[in-house]
Amino acid sequence: MGVTIFLIIALYVYWQLPSSPEEALNNFYSGELAEGELVDSLILGGKKIVPLLLEKIRDKDMPQRGYAIIALGHLDDTSAVPVLEGILEDVSEMDYFRCDALEAIAILNTSAGRAFAKDNIDSSISCIRELSRSIASGKLPNRRSYLQIFFGWHL
Repeated sequence: MGVTIFLIIALYVYWQLPSSPEEALNNFYSGELAEGELVDSLILGGKKIVPLLLEKIRDKDMPQRGYAIIALGHLDDTSAVPVLEGILEDVSEMDYFRCDALEAIAILNTSAGRAFAKDNIDSSISCIRELSRSIASGKLPNRRSYLQIFFGWHL
């Protein structure tokens, strides 16, 4: 009985995961997801989606770009840090994308996030200032786990 239940759960999990980075991105773009599921849909794509996301977020007109930027922080691939730093430091970027990049960097590389935060506690950009103060005080953004995503837990 226990083995059967385990196999049913394993098959269900298998069918829920995207089969390719492109499928994960198509799910993300589908318009069928609630706002809270957008980042999660990309995280479920796993590390194999990172190169595709890094390519797509360079387009400042990418639909739902902020969610893709934040997802990069949760995917645990430090190759994203230079691209995220580029967004964060680009004054021509929309402020909210710069804030999303700071959040992703703080999740991916705590020391880089803290270093930027310490230098920007008095930023004139409110979201960067508030997030920097939070990070500098030791409150880092939470990394979502596959288990949390799969079961829809928001802690």
